[in-house]
This record gives sequence, C-alpha cells and structure tokens, in this order.
Amino acid sequence: MPYTLPDALRGAERLALVVAFGRLSVLEACSTVKSVTKVEVPCERICVVELDPSSVRSVVKLAGIHKFSPLLTHFQGDEAVIRQLVQQITNKIDVWRLALSAYDTDEADYEVLVRLLLDAFREAGFKKIRLLRPKGNELFADQVLSRDALDLITFPYKGGYGLGPTAWVPDVAPMRERGVEKPVPHSGISLSPRLAQLLLNLSGLSPGQRLLDPFCGSGTIISEGALMSLNCVGIDSNPARVAQAKRNLAWVEKQSGRTLAYHVETGDARDFQGRFDGIVTEPILLPRFHSTPSSQKAKQLVNKPSRVYSESLYSMAEAVRKGGRIVIVVPTLKTADGSEVLLRLEETESIGLKEFQPGHVRFEYPVRVAFESTRWLGRAVYVFERV
Repeated sequence: MPYTLPDALRGAERLALVVAFGRLSVLEACSTVKSVTKVEVPCERICVVELDPSSVRSVVKLAGIHKFSPLLTHFQGDEAVIRQLVQQITNKIDVWRLALSAYDTDEADYEVLVRLLLDAFREAGFKKIRLLRPKGNELFADQVLSRDALDLITFPYKGGYGLGPTAWVPDVAPMRERGVEKPVPHSGISLSPRLAQLLLNLSGLSPGQRLLDPFCGSGTIISEGALMSLNCVGIDSNPARVAQAKRNLAWVEKQSGRTLAYHVETGDARDFQGRFDGIVTEPILLPRFHSTPSSQKAKQLVNKPSRVYSESLYSMAEAVRKGGRIVIVVPTLKTADGSEVLLRLEETESIGLKEFQPGHVRFEYPVRVAFESTRWLGRAVYVFERV
C-alpha cells in the first residue's frame, strides 16, 4: 500500500515533487496533471508545481516521482515560520519520530533546521519526539513506507528553504517484482516497468484506447499498458523476443488476476496494419560498455540505427490517429572526452509530426532520462503529436 497523509495535509496550491527521472519527470507532471499552471525547478531533484488542490488524485498517478509534499512554508531564518509549520502538522496528526529529507541543502543549514524543528515539536507538547537521521540526509521512498516516522522534506527555494511533510509515497514493490520475477526479467540496461509507466503516461491514453509498441521486445511496455487497461498490440521482428513477450504477458496477467487486452506478433515495424490512438516504443537498445567509448565510436554506434528510426517513424506517423502521440526513446552515449552523443530525430514536420508541448513549460527535445544507473549508456525521449 502507498504511504499517504490525511487529505487536510495533502491538498495545497503548491506541491514539491521529488523526481525520479529529472526533467523527464517534470514533462510527465505537466502532461498528466491538467490543472498545473506554473512549474519551478529549484534544484535537480525537486520540481515545484502550482495547481488546483483538487488535482492531487492526478499527481498520485505519476510514475516519475518518489514522493510529494505540499509546500507549506518558506523558511528564511524566521523561527516563527517553523513553529507555524509544526502547528499545522500537529493539529492533524501525532508525531513521535521525525526525519528531515534534504535535497541540495547545505549541511550547516540542515543542522539548524533539525534543531529548530525538534524544538518546535517539543514546545508543541511532543516532548519525547525522536529524530530518525537518514543516511545521506534523505529518507528514501521505501524507508518512508517501512519506518513509523513523519518525513519532512526541505530544499533551496527563493533564497531560503521550502519545507513540507511527505504526503504520499508510491508502493513500487509490485513494479519491481514484475521487473525481476517475470519469466524473462529485464536486464540492468533494459526498460524498467516504472519508466515504461512514465512513457505510457506521456502518451495521454485513456483506458480502452489502442496502444502500439512496434519494437515490443520482451513486452514491458505492452504489459504495463495492459495493466493500465489499454488495448495493446506489440510487434517485433525477432520471433524469439515475441515468444518471450508472450510468456511475460501471460505471467503478468496471471499475477494480476485480471483479463488483460493484448496481442503480440512477429512483424516489421516499417510495415504493419491498423490505426492506433498512441504509440510508445524503444526501437534500439545499445549494448552495455565495459569502458568509455571514444567520440568517434559513439557516433558510429548511435548513427547506425538512424535509418531504422527514420523508416519506422514514417510508418508510425501513418498509423497513429490525428491528435495521437508517439513516445519514442533514443539512445545517448557519454564519451571519453566528456561529451554526449545522441540520436536526433529531425524534419518530422514533413511526415505530419510536431513536438508535443504541454503548455506550462516549453521542453527541448529529446528530454534526457536522468539518474539512470548505467555509466555511459543513457536514454532520451521524444514525444510527437500527429497533426
């Protein structure tokens, strides 16, 4: 079960989101939560959104956040602000253990905030409150779920520090289990169920609509889409991968206890039939490297699949309905000289595709997938809309 605070503490006009994939998580938030009116990115791990407080239910659908907090106060040295924050919290819940998760926060400032918070809780009558000091000054999402403690988050904000209680944490254990326990588990560099869910959210599809993955591989995008009640079709040119996808999908369906809508077959991504409401896919996954590639080698590896991308993208543009989106992952490589090489998809307007912009913030494509554990191999994402 996810961790959640009472509604009275969850609703706010500004929420601080702890992002899992950097700017890609920000794109997901802007695309999925319709009432977002303003977005700020005060530090690498935090995105602050202004929205209608009634939209919190949309926020909990985001796959790209570790946790979120209502931004209840802005601390700039006034201790009264801390006391007011504590009063807001203790009016709604009892607090006996406290953790402060800090993002890009100076160590000396962290110590000051901890002292002020403990003093304020004790003044409010919680004399026996205990501090849970997380490693690295951050209580991870799994720890929020397992520890009996109130987690407050803080981060640099407008010359001071933003503060608020962690109001919601997703239970990612089922996704993690799907990744490692299915018959053909994903490798360390393959698409995770969590990232697949984020990409599906970017597609803007609703339950019952038709999804295509023309490079379905072992079926991660298809299985996550089916669990989101989409009508999914997967294609792959490799019969062995199609067989793996079918095994994985049958396992996911059995584990879910539901009848899922999916069909997987061997086929060519440049030549397929049907009309779809949206397409989500990762055509090429580059191999893992044991050492940093040179710029020349990286360019050769990234440019090699460019023809596959251009030809298949033309077929996708033909297959997706007007107004439908194509979410496509491209590879990136960090090189020995510190530069980045990535596959760019250009001149897409000529085939009826424009880069999708959610309206609140303008995004430069491709949007990188941040914080992935692979050292040199990375991902970036394009979202196109059929015009």
